[in-house]
Amino acid sequence: MTEIIPQSPAVDRPAVSGTQQELWGHPIGLWVLTLTEGWVGFSLYGMQAILALYLTDHLLQPDHAGHVLGLEPLEALVSALYAPVGTQALAGAITGLFLALIYATPLLGGFLADRVLGQTRTILLGAILMTAGHFLMSFDWSFVLALGLLLLGLGMAGGLRAQVGALYALTDRRRSDAYQIYTMGLQIAVIVSPVLCASLAQIEWHWGFLAAGLGMLIGLVVYLVGRRWLPAPSLLARTAPDAIRNEKRPRPALTSQEKKTTILLLALVPVMAVGAVPNSEIFDGYLLWGREHFQLRLLGYEMPVSDLISLDGFISTLCAVLVLWFWKAYARRRQDLSEIAKVALGTFIAAFAPLILALGAWLSPGPHEVSLFWGLAFHIINDIGFSMNYAIGMALFSRAAPVSLNTILVACFSLHLFLSNLLIGKLATLLGRISDVSFWLLHSGAALLAAAILGFCAVRFRDLLAPGKETAPPVP
Repeated sequence: MTEIIPQSPAVDRPAVSGTQQELWGHPIGLWVLTLTEGWVGFSLYGMQAILALYLTDHLLQPDHAGHVLGLEPLEALVSALYAPVGTQALAGAITGLFLALIYATPLLGGFLADRVLGQTRTILLGAILMTAGHFLMSFDWSFVLALGLLLLGLGMAGGLRAQVGALYALTDRRRSDAYQIYTMGLQIAVIVSPVLCASLAQIEWHWGFLAAGLGMLIGLVVYLVGRRWLPAPSLLARTAPDAIRNEKRPRPALTSQEKKTTILLLALVPVMAVGAVPNSEIFDGYLLWGREHFQLRLLGYEMPVSDLISLDGFISTLCAVLVLWFWKAYARRRQDLSEIAKVALGTFIAAFAPLILALGAWLSPGPHEVSLFWGLAFHIINDIGFSMNYAIGMALFSRAAPVSLNTILVACFSLHLFLSNLLIGKLATLLGRISDVSFWLLHSGAALLAAAILGFCAVRFRDLLAPGKETAPPVP
């Protein structure tokens, strides 16, 4: 599964279930958010699918780099963080830093939504900034400015995703299913957007970025039309500045168990970051490596390496459906596993995906010799694992976090992908400097280490994270 667009902070309080109109067993608001996120994902995934290749083949080449406003400061920053050697390493490092910052800017967006502009105006401003960013990617000179606008816009528009949990009571079993459904909406976008944007980019690089911008505009329209089915502002704490200024009641003190749970959830963030390394590499070093090593000619057709992202989106959608069905069936026959145990199991499964690429590289070390069947196996194994450890991990943080700290802890969950992408930005600079087998073994080893730690936590701290330990927020 590809990376998921991050949430901005918002208190994950449940809506009053009796007031929610439902469709196919879930509130209509879930389907509005899923469709909206699909289009936002279309814009982001389409751009990400061509970013590293665009940098390597076009923007960072001597004929173009000198015309880019602000590129030298960006290169200086990336060099200080990653010390890349060569154009390909620099492209991988810039891409990794951008992907990492995607998961940090929602903190700023959440602050603006809660305390300055209000949720709707913040999302609207974010959508405008993202659209402007995509259009500015159409010009070489404005590339750095475009990245900045995209990051700011995505952070502000990220409040869309935080509304998912507010549609359900804390004890509602459908919450985990809702996050799976929401995730599938994004996965469907991954099937379509990389193929379309990459195909347009083969004609003209900037056409791909324009297509991504149009997708962002459609997502904004869907959200505006469907607002009436979303949680009322009163159900999302601190969505209006006046509500903050008039808030008189102090936050309830954390119990001893809530303090322990909070510390544990924060400790899990870097662990999950390490576990997500194999999946996070898909938009960065994996594309650069795959273009050099995969046999990309299929039935006489020279397949762009970006099509692998669409393949991953298709596979991850199927895997998400199968994982959702499996755990439902499992719970009917046996005692359901805890969410942390499922996350540990998913991370363990995903750790075997890079081993597939390491084996393929060992058996076929030459350029364009690795069969796409190795890539197919990589995506299947990775997507099965990531379908479990992301969506279920999101549900774990949403449910287990104490009510008074739910906002920041749900935001911290997305920060594990910020840390993960910082790591893969460095790993991408190792391409060509270490053997291909060693490169992928590093990814597998990282995930196995994380799986072991998560498994230990599932056994040692099951009482802190077990279902049913949370308490609902007090009724005013």
